[in-house]
Amino acid sequence: MKLTYSVRPVLRADKKKKDGTMPIHFSVRVGQYVTRIPSGKYINEKDWDSKNNCPKKKDKFLQLLATYLNKKASGFETYMLTQESLGKPITLIVAMNYFRDNTKVGLFDFWQQQITLWEFSKEHNTLKSYKSGLNIIKQFNPKMNFGDISYDLIQRFDVFLRKVRGNQDGGCFTKHKVFKAIINQAIIKGYMKENPYRNFKITASKGNREFLSINEVKKVMAYEIDKSNETLNRVKDLFLFSCFTGLRYSDVMNIKLENIKDEPSRIEINVQKTDRPLAIPLTANAKAILHKYNGHAIKPQTASALPKMANQVVNRGLKDLMKLVGIDKSISFHCARHSFASNLIENGVYISHVKDLLGHTNIAQTQIYAKSLSEDLYSSMDKLNDVYHHAI
Repeated sequence: MKLTYSVRPVLRADKKKKDGTMPIHFSVRVGQYVTRIPSGKYINEKDWDSKNNCPKKKDKFLQLLATYLNKKASGFETYMLTQESLGKPITLIVAMNYFRDNTKVGLFDFWQQQITLWEFSKEHNTLKSYKSGLNIIKQFNPKMNFGDISYDLIQRFDVFLRKVRGNQDGGCFTKHKVFKAIINQAIIKGYMKENPYRNFKITASKGNREFLSINEVKKVMAYEIDKSNETLNRVKDLFLFSCFTGLRYSDVMNIKLENIKDEPSRIEINVQKTDRPLAIPLTANAKAILHKYNGHAIKPQTASALPKMANQVVNRGLKDLMKLVGIDKSISFHCARHSFASNLIENGVYISHVKDLLGHTNIAQTQIYAKSLSEDLYSSMDKLNDVYHHAI
């Protein structure tokens, strides 16, 4: 299907300058995607014709400005028609290239445009991280542009995160990761030549990978919740389903009936985080949860296999559930994945198999779960002692 596209000048009243003028942007639409690109021109609101999206032609300057904007828009139409005639795919990035070559796009505008481009390809929480990252960069250096980004600047940004904002290792890791990704996009699109992060190592915090033991999972399974408390019952089912499959919250929420296969019983999905295919065998416990929500009604294959719940709601419910069950641990939904991996390893499953079940690309990611607990070390030594004792 042929994509339609359009462009029109718009006044950004939300970006009013101290002198009272407002920037004029080009609102560009290609298919369902829309972004705004700065024209580099400013105007007083009283001189703007909001009905026709153009300057009021009260004097020579405004007439020239109107002619300039109209010429840019007409040039855009010609440019896009040319791209079509050359057989190039018509995308928002192609449209943006026209303006990039003809207007000065700063770092902050580029960052915002990139968020818009990712609107349909990244998770809501990921986009929030990029929006938050943009605000933090503006706090750090309100006048920063592409030419200011250097290894020295990244070092100073790290100090800003730790000393001014009080971020710990985990928070710093996330902010640096976001900034690095934006710089990579700028390099791809010709705004920068190299990424200074090549000399700056970003280290993730180790964190506390809390998980439930097999006996604790059994306690959750055995705990009866009043049927009238539908929300907490669903929280329990979703959490246990992740304990039985190792799937992340995003993947559990996205399972559809068409993803459930037979002979052998399994789930086949594309993992949301990595966009890689993954097949997970279904145990009897996992199948029982799926049957609970799908066994008594006829649904289309595109229907969700499990109830939809916001991550925050699930995590709040898990706090209540752990108290009721009598488990004194800080448990979030992601801990179910840790429980799945740790309990497989504890029961002697080869780590390479655990790696495949988790959808890891690197065995080092899986080895985190193979670290021995101190009590296991003492238990192992006791067993060795018993062996030698009986040998005498």
